Amino acid sequence: MPIKGIDAKAKTLFFETISKLKEQKHFEEFFYDLCSSSEVKDFSRRLMAAYLLIGGKTYLQIKDDMGMSEATINKIYFKTKGSPLLHRFFTK
Repeated sequence: MPIKGIDAKAKTLFFETISKLKEQKHFEEFFYDLCSSSEVKDFSRRLMAAYLLIGGKTYLQIKDDMGMSEATINKIYFKTKGSPLLHRFFTK
């Protein structure tokens, strides 16, 4: 059985570590050292779907362009629709 509170500590460690990364190459090294290429691909595709949604693409367009299910697109939409940070990153 996991130690009580370990997940919260792990998340804190994760975000604190990311905040220390300064260069693009360090971000890439960090994620490829920690994650499988498949996990990096999945995360990247979710980010791209969020970018396309914020840019005004429809679920159907994203589904066709990315081969992503509407259920996944819908989850991404509801997670990101109220995100001022992502909107700031992805809008001009």
